[in-house]
This record gives sequence, structure tokens and C-alpha cells, in this order.
Amino acid sequence: MQETVASALAQLARSDSRAAQVAETALSTLTDGRNLEALTQHAVQEFCWYVLPVRFSTDSAERLFAARSLGRLFTLLGLDRYAAICTSGCTRDILENYRVSHDSGHQAYRRAMRASGVEPPDLPELTWGSTLGSAEIAAYQATSASLELAVALDELRPGTPAWRNSQQQQTRAFLTQPDPQGRSRLDRVREERVRAWLSSPSHPHRQRLWPLLGQLISGAETPPNAASALAPVVRLLDYADDGIGLTQIGYISPSVVRELCAEFDWATSPAPPRSETDSTQLIALHKLLRTMRAVRRSGRRLVLTRRGRLLHDDTEALWRAVAESVLDTDGFAQAATETLLGLLLSHSSRSTGSHARETCTDIAEEARLVLADSGWGSDSPGRLPDTQQVGSVLITVTWLLETLGFVVDGDLLGEGGSHQLTKAGHAFSLTAMHLSATTPPTSL
Repeated sequence: MQETVASALAQLARSDSRAAQVAETALSTLTDGRNLEALTQHAVQEFCWYVLPVRFSTDSAERLFAARSLGRLFTLLGLDRYAAICTSGCTRDILENYRVSHDSGHQAYRRAMRASGVEPPDLPELTWGSTLGSAEIAAYQATSASLELAVALDELRPGTPAWRNSQQQQTRAFLTQPDPQGRSRLDRVREERVRAWLSSPSHPHRQRLWPLLGQLISGAETPPNAASALAPVVRLLDYADDGIGLTQIGYISPSVVRELCAEFDWATSPAPPRSETDSTQLIALHKLLRTMRAVRRSGRRLVLTRRGRLLHDDTEALWRAVAESVLDTDGFAQAATETLLGLLLSHSSRSTGSHARETCTDIAEEARLVLADSGWGSDSPGRLPDTQQVGSVLITVTWLLETLGFVVDGDLLGEGGSHQLTKAGHAFSLTAMHLSATTPPTSL
């Protein structure tokens, strides 16, 4: 193959020695010492639309000359599709945008990459990260190559109606295809992410979660009774669709509070409730919907957002969004919530079957010991978190778990009781932890 490249360069040099020199440098940068067989459409586009204008040359005329010289070399090598990219009007326009400003060029490059069809799209089950591990890099590159083949075979037609749906379907099918060992590329990416999440030096409390490795990688299916469990969430979204009146300080209207408490037979103190603050269930649900960005305040009313309306009509998406919101936090609150869910999942895993032994530990105290052992302290240097502090951080999430029927006993932070998750609660907690462990903080 090196002889073929050398022959093509020699042929180009006979007609344009400068073009041959520039093309050789460009090809060397593009392939990074690898053979031409490893070349992909994604790599060629990345070079012409990003590397060339940002790292290769500062002169706009030289950038265009380099792209066209590389295109001439590709033509001599019989790589006509790649040659067409280098000499296309799209490449010329992107390079012209870089001449105007870096931001203008970068935006044009991103638009063109998405429109080409060979950039792997995000899926509900996988958002590509901005910092990729080796398994994710391999999966991304292989997926891009499979999309390139689909475009070349006319099985994927970028720009046609519904082509992005087809692209997602092909991406999902490729990523979930098992290898001879029965593991898919998606499995390997998830395992890589979970292992990195558990090993995070800034989150030492996660070391206690290693026994849950397999469960965290696979996650959990949405249970059959998800709609029943989420009924209070959907009902509050119903009210928000009509607009919920708010008090002067932003609490849900007392009349709505009383109606919801009566509908779901929620115990309150006092009974009937006079305010949202009398109902732990509504405190938790109100905070949940705001965290999910499913509602927003409009004057003295709480109204449904577009996202809230979409979630209202999709039980599986709503289940995922509620689970995701539980760990939509950081710092000590995140560590405490992860520890709580990890302990509950561990208890449930140990206590299965009709003769399971009930555990009567104080879950907040157990979480405190894990956090203290991991080095989490209070605001005062040298002090360890006390049980009350841990309980105050966890109070809202425990109210939510209780409200949605995810724990066997009604009072998760109370004394005694089994502190066991229901089947739906186990699936919910595992989904929340799986999403936290497998979802990158940013996307490509």
C-alpha cells in the first residue's frame, strides 16, 4: 500500500510538485502512520473541516489548496468518495466560514458532520461522551464505519424524510449486536463507564458499591406497574397542564393540595392539609417536577413545559426522567443519595425469597458510617457528618420513594422496619444508579 501511495504522489508531482508536497503532508497528518485501509469518511471530514483550518494552516488560501491537493491524491488512489469530500463546495464553504471567524467555521463544521450521516447519533440508551475511554472510542469509530457503509450502499440517505430515525435504528442495531462471547459494543461501553464511575478518586464512597457492578452495568427494565407507581406524578402534570395556582411565596394552591391528598389517600399532619408544607408527598413531587424541568412558574401559576407534556404521554420516558432526577445533584447530597440507594439495593439483593431475614438497621446511620469512612465531613473541618445531617440531606428523596410506593415500610428514615425496596422500587433505584454511572456529564 505504501508503494501505491508513493506512486500516486510521484504521478501528482509530475504535474504539480507543490500539490504533491502538500498532499503528502496532509495524508500523513490524516492517517497518523496507519495504512489507507484504516481511513474513514468521518476521518476525512474531520480533517478537512476541523483539523485543516484549526491546526494545519492559518492562511485561508493554503487551506483550500491543501484540501484540493489531498482530493487530487485521493483521485489517483481510486478513493473517489473521499476525493469528492476534499474538493466539494461544502468543504469550500466551511473553510470560508473559518476565514470569517473560528466560531462561524466550527458551527458550519458541526452542521456538516451531522448532515453527512456518518456521525453516530446519541440514543436514549447511549449519549456519546466528550472524554472517551478505549472501549467507547472503538465503538464510536466502528459505528461510524458501519454508517458510512450504509450511506455508500444507499441504505441510509441523509437529507431524505425520516433519515435520522433510520440512522438511529441502524446505530442501535449495530451497537447491540452481540459478539461471539455474547457481549455487545454497548455492553462494553457501559462496563467501561461504570468501572470508571466506581473508581472515581473524588467519590471514595462508591468503593462500597463494587458488589453491584453487574447490576449497574445492565440496569433494569421499566416494570409493568410503572404507570401505577407514577400516577401521582402524572396527576400533578395534569393539574399543571391547566395551570396550578401558587401562593404568594410559591407553594401549590391549598385547594389542589387537598384534592391530591384525598385522591391518593395521603396521610398528612394536620389532616386535612392547609398548605403544601403539610404534605411531604407534595413537597417531594413539586421539587421533582421542577428538577425534571417538567413545569415552570408563570406569574402566580405553575404551568407545564414542552418537556413536561412529552413526558406526560410516555410512561417509559417519564420513568427514566424521574429516576434520573433523583441523582441530579452534586457534592455531599449526591454522595449521600448514591449511598442510600446503594444500601437499599444491597439489602434487597441479600433479602430475597419468602424466608428472607428483615434488617432493622437505621438506614441514615448506616449511610453516615459509609460516608464518614469515605472521608465525607461536615462544613466544619475535622468533624464527621452526624446522622441528623445525613437524614436532612436525604429527606426529600426518601419522601419521594415512599410517595411512589418504592419501599416496603412507609417511613424509610424511621426506627425499625425492614427498609426493603418493592420490586418497582428496586427497578427504580437501579435505573437511577445505572443512569448516573453510565451517562457522561457532556456529549460530543
